Amino acid sequence: MHQLPAFANMTMSVRRELCSVMIFEVVEQAGAIILEDGQELDSWYVILNGTVEISHPDGKVENLFMGNSFGITPTLDKQHMHGVVRTKVDDCQFVCIAQQDYWRILNHVEKNTHKVEEEGEIVMVHEHRELDRSGTRKGHIVIKATPERLIMHLIEEHSIVDPTYIEDFLLTYRTFLGSPLDVGIKLLEWFKIDSLRDKVSFINKKGMKVILTFKFKMNGHLRLLNIACAAKAKWRQVVLQKASRESPLHFSLNGGSEKGFGIFVEGVEPGSKAADAGLKRGDQIMEVNGQNFENITFVKALEILRNNTHLALTVKTNIFVFKELLTRTEQEKYGIPHIPKIAEKKSNRHSIQDVPGDTEQTSQEKGNKKVKANTVSGGRNKIRKILDKTRFSILPPKLFSDGGLSQSQDDSILGTRHCRHSLAILPIPGTLSSSSPDLLQPTTSMLDFSNPSAVAFYYIPDQVIRVFKADQQSCYIIISKDTTAKEVVCHAVHEFGLTGASDTHSLCEVSVTPEGVIKQRRLPDQFSKLADRIQLNGRYYLKNNMETETLCSDEDAQELIKESQLSLLQLSTIEVATQLSMRDFDLFRNIEPTEYIDDLFKLDSKIGNIHLKEFEDIVNQETFWVASEILTESNQLKRMKIIKHFIKIALHCRECKNFNSMFAIIR
Repeated sequence: MHQLPAFANMTMSVRRELCSVMIFEVVEQAGAIILEDGQELDSWYVILNGTVEISHPDGKVENLFMGNSFGITPTLDKQHMHGVVRTKVDDCQFVCIAQQDYWRILNHVEKNTHKVEEEGEIVMVHEHRELDRSGTRKGHIVIKATPERLIMHLIEEHSIVDPTYIEDFLLTYRTFLGSPLDVGIKLLEWFKIDSLRDKVSFINKKGMKVILTFKFKMNGHLRLLNIACAAKAKWRQVVLQKASRESPLHFSLNGGSEKGFGIFVEGVEPGSKAADAGLKRGDQIMEVNGQNFENITFVKALEILRNNTHLALTVKTNIFVFKELLTRTEQEKYGIPHIPKIAEKKSNRHSIQDVPGDTEQTSQEKGNKKVKANTVSGGRNKIRKILDKTRFSILPPKLFSDGGLSQSQDDSILGTRHCRHSLAILPIPGTLSSSSPDLLQPTTSMLDFSNPSAVAFYYIPDQVIRVFKADQQSCYIIISKDTTAKEVVCHAVHEFGLTGASDTHSLCEVSVTPEGVIKQRRLPDQFSKLADRIQLNGRYYLKNNMETETLCSDEDAQELIKESQLSLLQLSTIEVATQLSMRDFDLFRNIEPTEYIDDLFKLDSKIGNIHLKEFEDIVNQETFWVASEILTESNQLKRMKIIKHFIKIALHCRECKNFNSMFAIIR
């Protein structure tokens, strides 16, 4: 007889009733005798802490530990102890339940259970439950069964009080089944039965442990399965090495941003290095060598793959979209016009080319009519409306002020009221930072709408980077996550008003180590995610490739080191709470439900429980971080400010519904 691990040997209703009558007892010394041989029993004992030893009359010795029980059985008959029970360690703790209560509670449960027998053996046990006093939500749930009956119960009608049986089974089957093939074989048998086909498809979509072979006209079911596959697919790392740039890839591609799709693997040569590395047909390439491939043209993607000998690909299986791509390609092959669906409109991306260009109006035209759509202000207003609609914040509308801290140290930093999860945020009109004079300038100096061709590569801007020249002049440039280094160079050349082609310039990253060593490297033209990659001790510089100029002098390096050294009190409490919440949520959403089962029952699996451990570790790190910041500060006044700072961070975490970080801080 096997039991679903979600249920203990005693049901939740039994536990509640037992807890209402139990008594807590403590035996402080080791070697104390709890029950004598032949003593009449009147209670049932459960060990909460410590170890006890039972010496039986036949000389056999039995050790019981935390969670074990001894004493009476659930009957009103007189019972006597056979053997001597004594404690083995100090501070043994027990809960005791009187015989009358123990019998009453378990006997009541016995009346509410229904046992199913086959050939004289009990194969399933149901328990009757009521979820409300009105009696409208009542029924039977399975609390014990053999593996065969648990599998059979997947396709049976589940009561209103047990709607999650399928999910519970798929999460826990590995604790009582040796292999998922037992379930898979049964599902394949049932799938051939017309009356069970819908139910089997639903089960398979829930668990994704068994992939069915569809030999019937089941387009709807197959579509649902593909959607579930895409939703549950995990990102994978595939590393390939080519002997030279001219070496073949051994896999073919399809898609591209010009078709409205990502880059997909259409085919892989059997037995090739690509196949051995795990690359499969239907894989969507998300990144190559750290470069984003989600919004890239086919030609550009092929160029990057061919021009590199070391390829670190990040891929995920996306059969659902891949089949849509193949359908689109087939339609184009035979000249069938494609009618775009409403969902295909890329409302999440707005190119600045869509904004009407600026036109100069003569005085006669101005007198005849008012032209609003083609003016600079009209274009700006349109962009601002787009930004307002697409921005969001996890922070509450009413924010706490930081009182004693200056505005430059807190909530005015680069429009944090409207921030996403990026480090550099677009300043929004009306909320520009008073602590950063460089940001107190019109939006047109950052993005010149009079020259759409120079900024046509920008989509919805959600990040800002600062680019320097060798003379230490700088400008702020609005970018998206997909903006490349080459595109930033084009815009920086325009911002600085430099003459000559942008091809003569490149983007360099200059960083300074704590020892004062200056490091400089030229970034590849296709380098993206620029705002995420820059460190506090680094700057982006626009370099003229025709000159050997020094980008960062020793004096500038010392200034950069000072800028990179920040204390906790200089950080915005809202921004810290936001970053904590974003990081915690990013870790939490990666936890698979099966990781809890693997951790609880110490099971080995391919996935393991790495994400669950990371989430547990991050809470401990936050707790020790708070204690370290407070205890390492020797100045009493600063220590008081740090404690106040953490209290405000905890308040913001609470408003963000990030209770993990909140409790980690105040703990």
